[in-house]
Amino acid sequence: MTFELDPFNGVIIQPDAMPAEPGAFRDALQEIVTFSRRGSKNIVWLTLSIQRSHLIAVATELGFVFHNCQEDELTLILKAPTTTFVPFIPTHTVGAGAIITNDQGQILVIREQGMTGFKLPGGHEELGERIEDSVVREVWEETGIRARFLSIVGFTTRHPFRFGKSNVYFVCRLAPLTEEIAIQDPEEIAEARWVDWHDFIADKTNSPFNRQMVEELSHVDGLRAFEPSNNTGPFRKHETFFAKGK
Repeated sequence: MTFELDPFNGVIIQPDAMPAEPGAFRDALQEIVTFSRRGSKNIVWLTLSIQRSHLIAVATELGFVFHNCQEDELTLILKAPTTTFVPFIPTHTVGAGAIITNDQGQILVIREQGMTGFKLPGGHEELGERIEDSVVREVWEETGIRARFLSIVGFTTRHPFRFGKSNVYFVCRLAPLTEEIAIQDPEEIAEARWVDWHDFIADKTNSPFNRQMVEELSHVDGLRAFEPSNNTGPFRKHETFFAKGK
């Protein structure tokens, strides 16, 4: 097996040419563990594909513990006794909701299957997806409305959320490019409609937080997307939002 050293005194084992036979895998992994200990490395990172899941027991016998899991791979780590900080442990999910107002002063709202009240369209951001792209995508999937991202006008956090993690929810302003509703995901969305924002606030079947959110944020500018200069290289910023000065 081959590996590379990261900038944080760690060892990242390359998944290419990883032995599938447990005995050969054990011998190769033990060599890397020995190298790491002699070199006082902080962490050894090992990612096993689902096709190599039978090797998990070998890794844990050598001291590796679980770090994170995706559908098709599992990452394990081996920490040095002096290592106290391990980065990139998944702690949050990210979601975004959209305040979209048309020329008649109506806002776009949806009602999910099994629910009574209405709320803003939106949903979870996918891995690597930008906030502005995710909220535009969710609006399309839930209502069939094409929209253009304008700004972030608020956010809220919740803990604990699903699986004991935290959640960050961004409230975004979007401008509608179309107005004809055509729900794309009827299994999730029961109804979508344009309503007067005063009526939405007054309707007590909608959640108090959603009503207050619309009341406070329907007419504010918020943080606009901003592209920093010289934003290049392996550590480039994924997306940036700045407030406009007066």
